[in-house]
Amino acid sequence: MSTPRVPVPGADLAGDVVLPPAARHYLAVRRVAAGQAVVLFDGRGHEVDAVVVELPDGLIARPTGPIRQGAESPVVQLWYGLPKGDKLDAVIRDVTELGVDRVCLLACRRSVVQLEGPRLKQRMERLQRIAEEAARQSGRTRVPTLEPPCTVVEALARRAALTGGVEAGCLLVLQPTATATLHAVDLVAPVGVCVGPEGGFAPEELAAFEAAGALSVRLQGPILRTETAAPIACALVLHGLGGL
Repeated sequence: MSTPRVPVPGADLAGDVVLPPAARHYLAVRRVAAGQAVVLFDGRGHEVDAVVVELPDGLIARPTGPIRQGAESPVVQLWYGLPKGDKLDAVIRDVTELGVDRVCLLACRRSVVQLEGPRLKQRMERLQRIAEEAARQSGRTRVPTLEPPCTVVEALARRAALTGGVEAGCLLVLQPTATATLHAVDLVAPVGVCVGPEGGFAPEELAAFEAAGALSVRLQGPILRTETAAPIACALVLHGLGGL
């Protein structure tokens, strides 16, 4: 049986780590007791071997070796229009396993689902748990950053602010009618992969992407559902960059 991997988001792995409730629940399900070995990972690219220690006020994990740097993937980000139903859960799970660095959720004009208030908080917490579980199961040490829904214009403004207005990498917008194919694009990391909701991006959203220098591309073959297109496009980009 493999050593259990335990996500401890943002923890300092240089010393004793107080295990959060989700980690304690996972260890209980796996019947991991005090004295057993685990691997802790902080979600930021580091992991360490540790042993579970039981104290009067609860469980901690005590490192038993040096901190290791996990394998680095090329920076690929998914910009994803909010879909219907539970499709988002599967997309977050898949792109986390692949090695996507960040997921920016887009509240598009044609998104049927709109998340806000308490519902948004609960949904983001659930998605964070899904990402952490997917990272644990796939051996990743980095958990993608999940950004709450915003409009396309807001996402583009945030990108410009982060880069100081200087274009960095490339931004690809999946469009079934695009002339260029994804495999023919010269990829430069970081790469943003933009996938719309079921009804696609609205004309004004496509215009905003174009004004920001984004390139419309299509996948070769059949037209895919949004929840299928997103992980496949990310996988193709990661492969093109040497990350898969």
